[in-house]
Amino acid sequence: MLNNYQTHKLDISPELFKDIVYQIGMMKKYASVRSRYLDEQNIAIVENELKALIVKKFKNTAPLYAFNQDLNKICFDAPLTDEQDTIQQLFLRLFKDSDGADRLPEGIRPHFITTNYDAAIEAILDNCAGSNGSFLRYTYRGITPRQCSGENSGTAIHVHGLVNNLLKINGGFEIYETAAGYEFDYSERDFHSLKLNPPQIMLPSHEQDYQQKYFQAIFPKAIRLLQESIVLVIVGYSLPEEDALVRLMLKQFAEDRSDGYNKTVFYIDLAIDDTQIGRINEIFHHTGERKGLTVISYTGKFSAWAKAVLEALD
Repeated sequence: MLNNYQTHKLDISPELFKDIVYQIGMMKKYASVRSRYLDEQNIAIVENELKALIVKKFKNTAPLYAFNQDLNKICFDAPLTDEQDTIQQLFLRLFKDSDGADRLPEGIRPHFITTNYDAAIEAILDNCAGSNGSFLRYTYRGITPRQCSGENSGTAIHVHGLVNNLLKINGGFEIYETAAGYEFDYSERDFHSLKLNPPQIMLPSHEQDYQQKYFQAIFPKAIRLLQESIVLVIVGYSLPEEDALVRLMLKQFAEDRSDGYNKTVFYIDLAIDDTQIGRINEIFHHTGERKGLTVISYTGKFSAWAKAVLEALD
């Protein structure tokens, strides 16, 4: 399809994949640079197949948690390890007050902004709900689906005191656009179905294109959530330069020094503290200043950090 590539037995590296997606994106946006036999339709066919391949590769390397109709929730496909259980216990603690009551209307309410495609967060939320069904009914996704896992969406209007946010700024494997609107489908689809209607996901590229309707809807919601939050926890995200728009979005958490007053960033990563602080300083230039943003770095796994938080809360 693309000039200057020998497609026979081509070994596609991550950088080459980004280059291919970038060229497709440019041809999609600018008709004047298209090759002889490219048009909107075959560009869409190739782009859809690339998205289907991403889903297929992910399924071969990591679990895709599915919705269990009998239990009315998304379930883990295997018993939790000790580290995973620690993470689960942290979220259980956050969703309960000191007397064990569920769903604090005020106080600590965790919200999620993720660049991942998978359903790990949904599985955590649903397993926090215990036998009370799916927690997702209390979760606002930035868009309101017509259907969720084959059933009509039960919540069209959310009550602020009872809701948490889950915003997938790079899309998700469960988000599909149909003629009637968006639907969330956590069931497994075959490769042919994925090619005909792939999920709404952002393909890795040298220049991200967030012009699709889904991303246009999500970004304002994410920015407002960041502006209204007082604690930001960044887990395992290296803040790469190619994610320039995401970095700009994160900046809205504390755009100015005065915005950072009484706000805190926790950065959990395997990189050493100096590397973490350097990354944060590239976004928030006022860290460490008087009455500015507070940054607390942690070198290690998220599960270790979660254990330390649980010990501090007890």
